[in-house]
Formats: sequence, structure tokens, C-alpha cells
Amino acid sequence: MVVLAGCVADAEEPRPVLLPVEPADVPDADVEEPPSLDLCALAAALPTDNACSLICDPDALARRLVDDGMEGGRCYQLRCTLSPDASISVGVCLPP
Repeated sequence: MVVLAGCVADAEEPRPVLLPVEPADVPDADVEEPPSLDLCALAAALPTDNACSLICDPDALARRLVDDGMEGGRCYQLRCTLSPDASISVGVCLPP
């Protein structure tokens, strides 16, 4: 297994951490979100150069990751910080 991680000194916005996972490890069921959080609104408020801003548009997120150089035909788990109080984990499988 290969783990991708990085850090940038003095970054203004947290960057997503990408971890490759096997397609069989990505759950099929949707995870319930707390009723008091609008995750899509929080994601939309992120800068557009942050891939996590696209979590509510899976196709656009996959295209962005491929455009950013991620290897196609793999699945990744992203940890996205949407606000100081909200972080989520998002799975995405990229087309080959």
C-alpha cells in the first residue's frame, strides 16, 4: 500500500490528504450526516482551488483529481476540513 501525504508550511487552507484504498474497501452505504451541518454549503465556501470544494459533485471531484495528476483506476480516501468544527472523510474512485 502506498500512502500519499504532504504538508505545506504556512498554508492558508488545509489541503486534502489522499490515501489510496482498494475499491472493495469503499463502503456502498451513505454515511448519515449531522442534521445541523450543511456539508455541501461548507464545501462550496472553500476556495475553488481546494479539491474538497467539489465533494458534492463526485464527477467534478474525480476530474479535478485526475487533472491534478492522481493515478486513474484507483480509489482514494480524502480527509477534508470544511470548517474549524467540521472535517469529513470522502471516498472517490477515479476512472482508468
